Amino acid sequence: MRIPMFRHVGLCLVFTMLLFAAVPRVEGAMLGSEFIGLSPAERQVDIGKLQRFLESEVVGKRLQALGFTADEVAKRLDSLSDEDLSRFAQQVDQLRVAGDSGLGIIISLLVIAILVVLLLQLTGHRVVIVK
Repeated sequence: MRIPMFRHVGLCLVFTMLLFAAVPRVEGAMLGSEFIGLSPAERQVDIGKLQRFLESEVVGKRLQALGFTADEVAKRLDSLSDEDLSRFAQQVDQLRVAGDSGLGIIISLLVIAILVVLLLQLTGHRVVIVK
């Protein structure tokens, strides 16, 4: 048997185990983005989105009806925390001010009807309506 080779392997294993024992144990965790503040550029982008939204005609009239002036709105916008500012900017992105006019639904139904007619024509079938 080759005893010197086993000694070298054994010494390497002992050295490796000592090395692993000497390294301190470190634990980490995933942190959400709410723990990290917005950069100044991101904050300016979000403030710009909210200002454009607040300056729209419908929202401006509603704010005036509620008794808010433009200066009060600007002060409150500047006093928002990074988390609130980011959340409101995301909600503005998802909001549809004018609503859906139904044009997309009408176009979708027309495309489906055209596809059905084309499919019937290509297969040679005919639809006959009997009174």
